[in-house]
Amino acid sequence: MKQFLILYALIIVFTNKMFAQQNSFSEKTISVPFNSCTIEGTLLIPDKNSKQLKLAIIVAGSGPTDRNGNSILGVSANSYKILAEELAKQGIASFRYDKRGIGKSVPKNFTESNLVFEDYINDITAIFDCLKDSLGYKNIYLIGHSEGSLTGMVASQRRPMKGYISLSGAGRSIDVVIEEQIKSQPAFVRDKVDSIFLSLKAGKKVDSVPAFLYSLFRPSVQPYMISWLKYNPVAEIGKLKCPVLIIQGICDMQVKMEDANNLHEANKKSRLDIILSMTHTLKNAGENCVDDGQKTYHDATLPLNKQLVIDVVHFIIENN
Repeated sequence: MKQFLILYALIIVFTNKMFAQQNSFSEKTISVPFNSCTIEGTLLIPDKNSKQLKLAIIVAGSGPTDRNGNSILGVSANSYKILAEELAKQGIASFRYDKRGIGKSVPKNFTESNLVFEDYINDITAIFDCLKDSLGYKNIYLIGHSEGSLTGMVASQRRPMKGYISLSGAGRSIDVVIEEQIKSQPAFVRDKVDSIFLSLKAGKKVDSVPAFLYSLFRPSVQPYMISWLKYNPVAEIGKLKCPVLIIQGICDMQVKMEDANNLHEANKKSRLDIILSMTHTLKNAGENCVDDGQKTYHDATLPLNKQLVIDVVHFIIENN
């Protein structure tokens, strides 16, 4: 298995010239009505607009994450907004949006218990159809971050994406990830989590959840968990026919190198780019991945990792 440390010596001159261009851009609010919900997002368009432009759909990560990459849980990094602007400077349009149930994309009478994982997948395909059929864009790529990596994988099987990019995407099923996260907990906690997952994987909800696990397995979120557990990232990425780029930061404390390697192994034609210093928010941590690592979650003024932008732009430009 090959791992690439992003040393593009042969194209550095081209890259410097390309990123010296500072194209201006404009924004449009686009609403996509689908399945009892209107998904609202921002279409960022370079001034030299053309339906032949390459366009990237940016899919947000887990939790209540909005179109800009911010969350009511305390994340205010603006990572997706900055990424969209960097793409526009290079002549690449983008569409980023509030996830179903978040921001401007809240259905009437919305309840958490009605949300399932497939809703997010279907929303992406509806967005693709709108951008392609209604707005006329033909060269559409998908960029999925964190949990959006998995929903993006499945959506990219159902629609003819020109290319798929996984940013900090898990390469293990969600039960395995959570069980690893709690491995330092007492045995009775781990045993209870195992028991709950066994039930959820069988499609059965758990009526009695102990208080210490309630935030994770509350009854209203269990339908979503049951539907999420049906999808294994390793299986899904192996089904993709379009070009695939997998990007993973060394300083990502949420998703591990094991995940990126698993995804790369499952799709032999994919390219794996490993980026030094990059955190889960796609920005740079301090020395030894510790200094300022948390700051990247809360400081919207911090720029994205430069190599990340270079890699994404080159992948989109090179794959027609």
